[in-house]
Amino acid sequence: MKSDPRSAVVLTSGGVDSVTTAFYVKHRLRAPQMMLIFANYGQRTYEYEGFCIKAVGKILETSVKLIDLSWLGKLSTSVLTKPKVSITETMEEDLWNPDKARQRILKWWDVVRNLQLITVGLAHAESIDLNEYLSNGRRNVWDIHIGIRRETPVAMKDNTPEFLELMDKVAQQSTHFGDYHVKAPLITYDKDMVVKLGEELGVPWEYTYSCYSGYGFRMVNGKKLPVHCGTCSNCKRRKLAFFDSDVKDPSIYAKP
Repeated sequence: MKSDPRSAVVLTSGGVDSVTTAFYVKHRLRAPQMMLIFANYGQRTYEYEGFCIKAVGKILETSVKLIDLSWLGKLSTSVLTKPKVSITETMEEDLWNPDKARQRILKWWDVVRNLQLITVGLAHAESIDLNEYLSNGRRNVWDIHIGIRRETPVAMKDNTPEFLELMDKVAQQSTHFGDYHVKAPLITYDKDMVVKLGEELGVPWEYTYSCYSGYGFRMVNGKKLPVHCGTCSNCKRRKLAFFDSDVKDPSIYAKP
């Protein structure tokens, strides 16, 4: 017997993966209620990501909750939280070099970020459910969705199926009712597969942001849109994913 769709908290960064996850939850899983959560953890691209998330929330007709985790950024060693540190260009051939990928991970690693984000999402899910139950005796169960996916050639530890499985167990053990689940619909997808799926779901790519640097805004055909640097490793992966998926990339790059 097919179970009824469950409401969803979707953890969003404004990037290709998390926005595609949000569209998947809305249009494929048909979540009856949905909330997008976006966190400020001191990232230098907060303005651009937030701009995209607000636009996506309007398109999906769903609420967007902004969470202040700026204290986490003060603990972070990641270049993402160090706006005065320049980000050098990543050569395309280096994207697939495992040794260089391992070195880059430390450059971008934010301390316990995904763990904190899932905890924030879980807190909202349990709060909504408990308030409903205490008010009228009925449950309102929400799941937590995160846009992590398969990474190559080396995955960050908090972007793996093992991490997801552990977080799902934590969600059930650390809550009163214990039947909230942590899910990652794209966990087995490569990035080009995500772009293909997002294209099917109607993701507005111009309102997704992948850049690690942040490169301002530009007016295009009367619309204000964020600009990607085009040289950081994430921009390179974004461009390649659109090329490999044969999907038109409407993104604006400072360096094409």
